[in-house]
Amino acid sequence: MTGTSSTAFLFISIVCLGFSTVAAQNSELEKLFSSSIEAVGGAKEINKIRSIEVFADCTGPNGKYTTEIVSFRDGKARFTQKFSYKTTPTDIFINDKLAWETAGFSLVSPFQGLVVRLHEYQKMAFDFQKMFHDFALEGNEVFANRASVKVRAKNELNGTIYLYFDAETKLLSGYVLPIPGSNESVKNVFNEWRNVGKLKLPSKVTATDNTGDWVLNFQKISLNKADAKIFEIPPRVADLAELLRLHEQQKTAHLTYNAELFVEMFADNLTQIQRGNVVTRTKAENLARVKNYFSSFKFIEWENLKPPVVKISKDGTMATIIVQKRVRGTYKNDKGEEILDQTDFAWLEVWEKIDGKWKVVTVASTEKMIENKK
Repeated sequence: MTGTSSTAFLFISIVCLGFSTVAAQNSELEKLFSSSIEAVGGAKEINKIRSIEVFADCTGPNGKYTTEIVSFRDGKARFTQKFSYKTTPTDIFINDKLAWETAGFSLVSPFQGLVVRLHEYQKMAFDFQKMFHDFALEGNEVFANRASVKVRAKNELNGTIYLYFDAETKLLSGYVLPIPGSNESVKNVFNEWRNVGKLKLPSKVTATDNTGDWVLNFQKISLNKADAKIFEIPPRVADLAELLRLHEQQKTAHLTYNAELFVEMFADNLTQIQRGNVVTRTKAENLARVKNYFSSFKFIEWENLKPPVVKISKDGTMATIIVQKRVRGTYKNDKGEEILDQTDFAWLEVWEKIDGKWKVVTVASTEKMIENKK
């Protein structure tokens, strides 16, 4: 066998070994997950579940509180906590990718939404393959003083999470969530289980973070009794989500030099207040100006300095957005020299709902030059 053919044979052998290893791991994961599903009650019984309602009496480092969760298999969830040690309760709704708090009908952050999902312990016990992805075996490990199989996975924000399956009972016995941007983690242990109908579901959970233990004792676990109507999206929440989507669309339009995408959110006549002047232009005039700007400026950065502040009128017809933005890029001067330009902007947008769609009607802006050099 020649040197070249030997190398080729070695390469093919390594590739085949890699495929074989992956296939073996997938087979082990499939067996593990199948055993866990059977331990809960089996796929036939699980497929009958549409919703889960739970109520827990809880204790934490700060005192007593209660937790109520409504979980639907299609991704809807409601998370309510009331505390003995503070007056403001938590009440969060999730409908697919949209999550909001009833207090002020404000949107919650993706991480807050993940926290809600990670409290859906009863649904997680059998729907872990829907709630997480990119599974990989990590080997055997002692978890909560019991021999367990450790599985690495990704959560809905693509962050790492570690799931632990009891080696004896085959049940999902908890998880560890590393906190992004820190060396800390949150550990959740499913301490006790209860038969609910023909299913076995977690009835006591201990969550441990850097402040101590949070113990949830579930007094009520009900199946298929929740009303999905509670997840209808309030108009104010829908408006807020749409305005933030349009705000993000502005960034996309700038960084992709798509003038049409930017101007499509303008009203037919847009008033701009800038440098002591008030000017109203048509959409066609604005499109020409934006195209000229995009052709002469190369963007390096177009980022918020602070989160936008959105206010919507009570009747849902008018809104304002306060923006603080850093724009950095280059342009060529009259001599053909490339100039670096960095400017901090602060502006106020006035939006009006016209024929059911939000359109910006007025912009008042100020700017502060940070850097301007070759």
